[in-house]
Amino acid sequence: MQQNGESNEATYKKFIERVVASDAVWGLSEGDIWATSSSNEFDDTEVILFWSSEAGAMACAEDEWDGYKAEQVPLVEFLENWCVGMYGDHLLAGLDWDAALSGKETEPLEAALDVINELKAQKKLVLFTNYDSLEDYESQIIEALNSDEEEEEA
Repeated sequence: MQQNGESNEATYKKFIERVVASDAVWGLSEGDIWATSSSNEFDDTEVILFWSSEAGAMACAEDEWDGYKAEQVPLVEFLENWCVGMYGDHLLAGLDWDAALSGKETEPLEAALDVINELKAQKKLVLFTNYDSLEDYESQIIEALNSDEEEEEA
């Protein structure tokens, strides 16, 4: 449920700052199943939800997610596996949504770039498994986004 754009944007920016500070994001899972929601902006698009705190995740563990547990995901795993994987699967990221499922929906690679920029701002070092460096990861993300823009223009 996408409401109040300014509030959602402020919440999103806080999410980025908090996950960089803590080196982790949180999701809700029940075994191999992760909390998702239908997009409020795009038909036939799923949104995978992540939070900047365990408490934020647990606040949403009700109704259809009753019984789900908050699961911590290291920030580098979120960037390398989740953001890249969601991009490949044409999924969106819902970051720090509230219990009413209100929040910003974002392209996962856009969120990854915002995390990269915050990592640089905080002068934090991240050790990637699948990329040579933060710069290597960033250049590949930008390349993928530019390739998408070129396809849309064609």
